[in-house]
Formats: sequence, structure tokens, C-alpha cells
Amino acid sequence: MTRAFPRGRTEPRARTSAFLAALLLATLPLSACGLIDPVKKVSENPEVRARVIEALVSDPGRRTEVINRLMGQPADRKALLDRLLGDDDAKGAIVATILADDRGKALVAGKVAADDAGAKVFIRMLMTTGIMGASLTQKQADALGYGEAYAYGTRRRTMADLRHLGRVVDTWAKDHNGIYPVCNGLDDVRKCLGRSLGEVQSGSVRLDDAWGEPLMYWSDKDGKEYLLISYATDGLWDGAGRTGPTDNLDCDIVFSNGDFAQWPGSFRKDEIQ
Repeated sequence: MTRAFPRGRTEPRARTSAFLAALLLATLPLSACGLIDPVKKVSENPEVRARVIEALVSDPGRRTEVINRLMGQPADRKALLDRLLGDDDAKGAIVATILADDRGKALVAGKVAADDAGAKVFIRMLMTTGIMGASLTQKQADALGYGEAYAYGTRRRTMADLRHLGRVVDTWAKDHNGIYPVCNGLDDVRKCLGRSLGEVQSGSVRLDDAWGEPLMYWSDKDGKEYLLISYATDGLWDGAGRTGPTDNLDCDIVFSNGDFAQWPGSFRKDEIQ
């Protein structure tokens, strides 16, 4: 497989898990006989959930509690991680919240460095969010024993970003008589597509895949068909494949006219939102 197009290099998802609510509600009194489950109440009520999340984010003390319990005693850590690892959106949110805080970074670094098992769990968690894709390659992740988590995170995040950007393109077409932005040849989405969509629209989504490389855009000359492409793990164009699901990590991920034309077979298309 040869690379048919040059590829530029660039520098390096909203549901929150009930465990966050449980942490904040741990100090609140339960109703008589425990007939009302506060965690369920929070998780099913968007307004209450929003207030709980805001309280968590705005109060450094609560953030520290989350971090300490996440990285604290093995029993507490295991219970929290079991819930966290079952919820991809919460996983990314908590990692971002912790790492955005200087104290959070310091606590995590200290606890991880002192606990080999905890370090491995935390690194695997980072891998599955897709935020580590630009920091190393699949081969390096394989060598470190995190290949499966790395592949899961990078591919899932990239599929979500392609679908998001595809929605922007589809919305643009609805306002332009069903015609998609026309571009001559396959190129970085920042170029022709970016000019068509404008700074505000294109700036609302990630324009690089989880490996840190530009997403690519192509359209036919009449604007009736478009392709959004990630070159995936190997960084090489493989001919805009349309083979449906594929297990080959090197195969491009292709989104076309509102749906995936080629995608990792370990995911169902409808689970990527």
C-alpha cells in the first residue's frame, strides 16, 4: 500500500457516570428506609445532574475527594474504576477534570508512581479515551502491553469526530439545495472544506484524528457525494475503501454522505454518536 497523498503533521464526548453523583451525595441523608435511591434520582434527572456536576467542577475540595477516592484504598479504587471504565463519556470527563487541575495532576502523579497496579489501570484508562493517540504509535502501545486499549480509544474517538464533522457537512448541504461543499481532490479538511463551512462551524469540531493527523475531505465535482477520511493507524491512504466493517487496524475510517462506509468492525456504527 502506497501513500497517494501527502499528509501534514500537526502538534499535539454528554453523559456523566452515576458514580460522580454518588460521591457528592455520600454526605446527604437518605430518606426513611432508603426507598429513594439518590444516585438513580440524580442520574435520571438532567437538571439535578447538571447541578451536581457543576458543584463537583467548581469546588476544589470535592475534586480532591474524587481524586483521593479514585486513587486511594484498593477497595474504593476498584469500585470507582469498575463504574468509570463502564462509561466512556464519564471516563473522558473525569480524566479531563482531574488533569486540568494542578493539584489533581500532582495527586495523580504521586499515587500512580507509588502504585504499580494503579498506574497500569490509570494508563489503560487514558488509552481508552483516545487522548494518548498522538503521543505514541500502535506498535509502541503493543510493546507496552496497552495495544488493545490504545486501538479502542483512538478508533472510537476518531469515529465520533468523523460523525460529528459529517453532521456539520450534512447541515451545510441542507442549506445549499442538497449540494455538499465541492473540493478538487482529497485534502486536509482545514483547506477547501474549512473555507466552505467557515471558521465558526469548522472550529466547533476536532479536525485531527486521534492519532494527531488531519482528517481528509473529498467531494465529486457536482457535490452529490463526499468522503471524510482518517488514515487510521498507519497514516497511509488506502484508496478510500468502502468495504464496510474491517478488523485491519491500518484500514482507513471513512464517513460518507451521513454514514460510515468503512469502519472498525469491533464497533457498531449506531453506537458512535
